[in-house]
Amino acid sequence: MRKRNIVITLIILTVLFSAGLLLFPQLRNDGGKSSGYALARTPSKPPIPVVVAKATIEPFTETLEALGTAKANESVVITPTLEERVVDIYFEDGDAVTKDQVLVKLDDGETRYLLAEASALLREQQKQFERISKLAKKNSTSRSRLDEEQGLLEIARAKVAHLRAQLRDYTIRAPFSGILGTRQISNGAVVDSETVITTLDDTTFIKLDFTIPETYLGVLRNGMNVTAKSPAYPDRNFNGTVTAISSRVDPDTRTLMIRAQIPNPDQLLKPGMLLTVDLVKDRSQSLIIPEESVILEKDKKFALVVTAENTVEKKEIVTGRRSPGRVEVISGLNAGHRVVIEGITRVRTGTSVNVVETREAPRLSG
Repeated sequence: MRKRNIVITLIILTVLFSAGLLLFPQLRNDGGKSSGYALARTPSKPPIPVVVAKATIEPFTETLEALGTAKANESVVITPTLEERVVDIYFEDGDAVTKDQVLVKLDDGETRYLLAEASALLREQQKQFERISKLAKKNSTSRSRLDEEQGLLEIARAKVAHLRAQLRDYTIRAPFSGILGTRQISNGAVVDSETVITTLDDTTFIKLDFTIPETYLGVLRNGMNVTAKSPAYPDRNFNGTVTAISSRVDPDTRTLMIRAQIPNPDQLLKPGMLLTVDLVKDRSQSLIIPEESVILEKDKKFALVVTAENTVEKKEIVTGRRSPGRVEVISGLNAGHRVVIEGITRVRTGTSVNVVETREAPRLSG
């Protein structure tokens, strides 16, 4: 009985071994050592998709930030110099005017009458002086009489000149070219030196006043570039230059007042506007990468570089100055290196990657 069981077991083992050779012929060739044995092979992982940016040499601008108030290049409140009634108004709210353009006429009837009267007296006094001069040449009158008549002639001339000058005051003109404000008077109104007729601003250029901490006094100079922005025009930069630096430091705020001039050909900037100001402290060519590509580990910084074989290499870098979205690289990278900016947490040194997009580092506008 025992022998019979052994025989049956051997028959079963032989059948199983034969079936294995039929199902897996590789076992007949290499004893199961072949790497092509499908059930024993571990499939390779697909490349990880990443987004990269190239390290590039670009202008890097270092700026000082401040807030400034816009002022007109020239600004004046138009007022009369005498008390009189308004007879004509020659402007509307917001008109653009040129230098010496007539704005308002005041009633000058009385002064014209006085001028005519004074002119007639001047003519009579001129004739009297000429008559006395002829007598003086013949010694028919005294020198003192001639001097008296000459004095009266000068008084008559002065009175005419004064009335003519006063007559000009009845015509109110623009002292320079610019944009008028709103009209504050009406025809027939009686005005005096306290009456505001309107305002006049020359805004072809804007004066921009702002303050900078005294610690930057050593780098401040006339001619430095400034860029101003306004919430009213979020996509627009207004560029200008520094024209004046205060000679004194404010002892309370420890700041200096800086004045810049900004061209305003489109008249977009208005006096009184609050502007953010970037004062260009330094501009140089630097190696730039996106800020999001920098990895911080304790007190060191790294970037993940994609090699020509599309594998990842971790490089230690030294960074310098920063601006929004941009970092200056002092050492550790070269221009053209591709650094990972999306997918950083999914890769490590040696990881195979698939670059799905290559972006540029953010550029400074303007």
